[in-house]
Amino acid sequence: MSAEEALDAELVAEVAASLALVVAVDALDAALVADVAASDAFVVAVDAELVADVAEEAALVADVLASLALVVAVVAELAALVAELAAFVSEVEALDADVDASLAFVEAVEADEAEAVAELALAVADVALAVADVAAAVALVAAAVALVAALTASTKSSK
Repeated sequence: MSAEEALDAELVAEVAASLALVVAVDALDAALVADVAASDAFVVAVDAELVADVAEEAALVADVLASLALVVAVVAELAALVAELAAFVSEVEALDADVDASLAFVEAVEADEAEAVAELALAVADVALAVADVAAAVALVAAAVALVAALTASTKSSK
């Protein structure tokens, strides 16, 4: 083999080695792309789990709101009953005044009782207002949870 043929053979060997290196780099690139795709799939799975968790929290908040609405309704019915009781006490006081004017002391005591019942009605109304405030606060929390869910969904859809 001549020197020129040896150089040609050496050049061919170097080109073959370079091609082998390019093939190896391409294989590493393909592996890296596969790793990135797997990471993206994991992120999508985590996002989906977060969306599911937010939806579950929203459902729990909705349950709490429904329970609070029921409590508000019960407190409102109680306030109405107390108001009816106060009206009944007032009617009894009026009848007592018509029956015997000499029972002024008894009527004063009954007036005090009516005032206590009216104060109780006011206190029950205050409780109903406080429960309504709590319901409004829970509704704000539900809105915040819905906003987080929307932002999570928006982030997921933008990927």
